[in-house]
Amino acid sequence: MNKISLKKYGFNPTIIPDISTGTPGRITAVHRGLFEFVCDAGVGYAHLKSGEYYMGEETFPTTGDFVMLDWQEKGESRILQTLKRKTFFSRLDPSSSGHEEQVIAANFDYVFILQSLDQNFSQRSLERYLTLAWQSGAVPVVLLTKSDKMEDFSSHLRLAEKMAIGVGVFAVSATTGYGTLQLADYLKPGKTIVFLGPSGVGKSCLVNALAGEEVMTTGSVRDKDSRGRHTTTRRQLILLKSGVMVIDTPGMRELGMWDVSSGLGKSFADVESYLGQCKFSNCSHQNEPGCEVKAAIRRGELSNDHWESYLRLESEARFIDDKSGYLKRKEQFFKSVAEYHRQGTTADYRNRACVESFTCQVCGAPAAPKDAGSKHRNHCPLCLSSLHLDNTPGDRASLCKGIMDPISVWARKNGEWAIIHRCRSCGTLSSNRIAADDSQTMLMSIAMKPINTPPFPFCPTDGHFDINSTKE
Repeated sequence: MNKISLKKYGFNPTIIPDISTGTPGRITAVHRGLFEFVCDAGVGYAHLKSGEYYMGEETFPTTGDFVMLDWQEKGESRILQTLKRKTFFSRLDPSSSGHEEQVIAANFDYVFILQSLDQNFSQRSLERYLTLAWQSGAVPVVLLTKSDKMEDFSSHLRLAEKMAIGVGVFAVSATTGYGTLQLADYLKPGKTIVFLGPSGVGKSCLVNALAGEEVMTTGSVRDKDSRGRHTTTRRQLILLKSGVMVIDTPGMRELGMWDVSSGLGKSFADVESYLGQCKFSNCSHQNEPGCEVKAAIRRGELSNDHWESYLRLESEARFIDDKSGYLKRKEQFFKSVAEYHRQGTTADYRNRACVESFTCQVCGAPAAPKDAGSKHRNHCPLCLSSLHLDNTPGDRASLCKGIMDPISVWARKNGEWAIIHRCRSCGTLSSNRIAADDSQTMLMSIAMKPINTPPFPFCPTDGHFDINSTKE
C-alpha cells in the first residue's frame, strides 16, 4: 500500500493531546457507520470503538475530522478518538425530528456558498447559508454560479454584496471558466473548502472545473424550475491535484438551524447595530414609540425584508436555546387562532378572494366584503386604514402587522382609483383599489390634500401657479 503524507491533508501534529495513542488520520467519507480515512500508512475503512463512542465519551466523527486510529493494514481499523475541531458545520438532524444536532463537515477553512444566477437564486436561502457559515467558524465566500446563463447579472451581484457584508462575492461559470481565477487566494495547498448550496446550483460542476478533471458526477437540471437531482449522495473530502481539498455536501432542500447565535450577529450585523438603541429596553419592535429598528426601516437604512429574515432565523435560534419556552409560546399563539383553523381555511389569498370581515383597529368601524362591491376587502371603508399583513399581495406573510395609513390616491389606466397606504411601523408603501362603500369624503380629502397645500404660491388672477414668487 502506498504511503501518504497526512500533512497534505491539512494535518497539524500539535492538535494531538499528550495522552492520546494510535495513528492520526482524517475522515474522507462516511458510509452508514463505516468511515473512510487516510493516514500516513495509506487509506482504509474503520469502525468506531464502541466503548468510547456509544457511552458518550467521544464525539462522533464526520467528514473532515482528524481522528486517532488503531491502524490495521489488513481488515478494518478502529477509531479511538476524535480530535478537537477548529471549525464545523451542523444542522438539525432530520432523523431526530429536529431535536438533535447533526454535524455535516469539520475542519475546513472556507465555506463556498453557491447560488445560481437563474431561477434558483434565493435571497432567503443565501441569508440562511451565510448565518450557518459564520457560525461554523470558517470564512464564507459567496459564488454566484452559471454566469454564462445571464447577459447582465450586475443586479444579483450588488444584492449579494449588500447581504454578505465583508464577504467575497464572485460571479463564476463552470462551463466557461469565468471568474474562477478570482478564487486563487482561497485555493491554496493544504486548505479545505466546504461547498454549500441547494441542488441544481452546480456544485459538482464547479468542483470539476476547479480540479481540471471530472472528480464529481454531474446531473441534468430541469428547464422548468432550474432544479437538479441530488448528484452528490454522500459527504466526501477530495484532495485535488493542486493540493486543495474540497468537501462536497448533498443538496439539502430544507436546512435546519442549530445554535446560530453568533452566526446571526455576523450575517445580520446591520440589524443588530440597531438593537438596544430603542427608547424602551423591552421594545418588541412592533408599534412602540421610539423604536430605532422601525425608524431605520422608515429612513431606508434597513430593509424590511432583511429585518423579517432576521426575525425568522432568530426565532429558530430561540427554539434551539429554549425548546420548552418556545413551544409554550407557540401553543398560546395557535390557541388564539384555533377558531380560524377549525374553519378549514388558510390565510393565503394570492390565488383566491378574501371573504373575511373585520373591525378597524383605528376607528372601530366594521368592514365586510359583501359591501365592497367586489370579493376583496382590505381596508376600512370609513377611515380607509389598513394593516400591514402581506409581503406580496394576499400572502399574509408579513411579520410587521403595523397600521397602514391612507396617504394618497391615484388613477389607474382604466380610470379606477386606488389608495396608497404607508405602514406606520416600517414605512412600506402599498396600493389598494378602492371599494364601493369607501367614504367619498375621505377619498376626496386625500385626493385634494396636495392641491389645498401647494408647495408654491397660487395666482388667483389668471388661475395659474406662480413659480417665480415666494411666500413671505
